[in-house]
Amino acid sequence: MTDDIDRLIAAMQRDETGLAGMEDRVWVRIGERRDRTRTDQVRAAAIALAVAVGVANGAFMLLSPRPEPSEMRVFTVSTGLSPIASLDVRG
Repeated sequence: MTDDIDRLIAAMQRDETGLAGMEDRVWVRIGERRDRTRTDQVRAAAIALAVAVGVANGAFMLLSPRPEPSEMRVFTVSTGLSPIASLDVRG
């Protein structure tokens, strides 16, 4: 702490209203901290759920059967019909 405790106590003794409303301010700060903690817990749970859904989706995609090559593949770009393919250039 940067404040000297003796100086703070002396300042409170000079001020009669120094302690007025302190309990209410303390309870407000405690409530804010509880709300922030609760919000952080909800945020962490949402992130964990999103990660779990992503991992499950990836695992299901790996388990799903691959589609057979279509006979329409001759019209795709990767048919090997480009002029550079005849030069036997590998990309």
